Amino acid sequence: MAAITGPVNGTSFGIYIGGTLIAKATSSSLSRSHGTRDATSKDSAGDSESLEGLREWSIEGEGLFAFDSAYGVVDLNAVLQTRTAVVVRFSTETTTDQYWNGSAILTELSVDSSTEETVTYSYSFQGTGPLNFTALT
Repeated sequence: MAAITGPVNGTSFGIYIGGTLIAKATSSSLSRSHGTRDATSKDSAGDSESLEGLREWSIEGEGLFAFDSAYGVVDLNAVLQTRTAVVVRFSTETTTDQYWNGSAILTELSVDSSTEETVTYSYSFQGTGPLNFTALT
């Protein structure tokens, strides 16, 4: 498939665990942040000063609950139970498009079942180590 050009439709992005798409997704997001550390001293003349600190990242998503999903809430629950880091990828899976990936720990999994509504679930991964950004080949 050719690289996506112009603004990207959100439907194009998915969250993949170990190369498998999380099924029946309705939304996904990636967040990066760069913290600061205080560098204020008596020489700062009353102004706060900061230096670079730690970077961190997280990936979150929501989906429709189905026991028979190729990779869904049942699989995510197993990841949570084993308490192990997994490789997470945020990608369009289009050759030459860039994608983000890294090792992450599943920190939250919740299920919402309202009366006469489709059951949904949401999850959060906290990155551990670097988040790579590279082209899919």
